[in-house]
Amino acid sequence: MSCELFILCNVMLMLIQSYLNIAYISSMLRKSLYIIVVFLVAFSFSLSAKIVHVEYYPNGNVKIEVIKMKKGLHRVNQYFEDGTIMETGYIKNGMFQGRWLRYDEQGEVVATAYYHNNRRIGAWQHLNPWTHSSMQVRYENGNAVSFKELDQQGKLIASGDRIP
Repeated sequence: MSCELFILCNVMLMLIQSYLNIAYISSMLRKSLYIIVVFLVAFSFSLSAKIVHVEYYPNGNVKIEVIKMKKGLHRVNQYFEDGTIMETGYIKNGMFQGRWLRYDEQGEVVATAYYHNNRRIGAWQHLNPWTHSSMQVRYENGNAVSFKELDQQGKLIASGDRIP
């Protein structure tokens, strides 16, 4: 057993002792807890994410990386040429899924989007970098159904509903 794992096991045992208010842990229980800690550490490493695809800019910085999180679920990170994050989100079984965030060059969130099985859902937020107003677009079944534009102070500038 490696030194780090041995220390981790002993720390876990001390925490269990203090939590359960036990003065002494028998050698049999100690061995069982060691086995459990080793199993949990090994299991956590098997669940760790793996980078499955990377593209680079000519300067060597990462352009796009795809990370396998679990079966069928991948996290996609896209970067600006200087290496700062541009966009991040998830793909499940080849379709956009969950929350996607887009950033400006300073790292500020400028857009928030939501997907379910490649369809746009929920309230999307877009920040206009020139006027600093924000646009909120609401989607149902992949279609835009309403919008609101707000100024920097959050006052309503314009709004509307989609006419079917």
